[in-house]
Amino acid sequence: ERRLVLVYQPHRYSRTRDLFEELADALAAPDLLVLTEIHAAGEQPIAAAGSEALLHAIHLRGKEAAFYVADLGEIPDRLAAVCRDGDLVVTMGAGSIGSLPQLLKEHVPA
Repeated sequence: ERRLVLVYQPHRYSRTRDLFEELADALAAPDLLVLTEIHAAGEQPIAAAGSEALLHAIHLRGKEAAFYVADLGEIPDRLAAVCRDGDLVVTMGAGSIGSLPQLLKEHVPA
């Protein structure tokens, strides 16, 4: 059975704070979620709106297949360990996540 694997990089602490509940609801939907560090775009961190707080809210919604990876460079190995044949991996977000498709192409079998 094909699964949707979403690798998501939130954009801005203020946006994550303002849309926190909506993001947590939406990000609980994929079969597997990898959450990265927020792309701050020059903002100062807001502790209650960070990626780890968002992940906690997603877990509270019953989504166990969700984890946080601070270092984008670690994501290919983490995905290689959990992805199955036929899984669809989608990357979404702003900032450094734009480099991830190339990293995945180099490390994860198609």
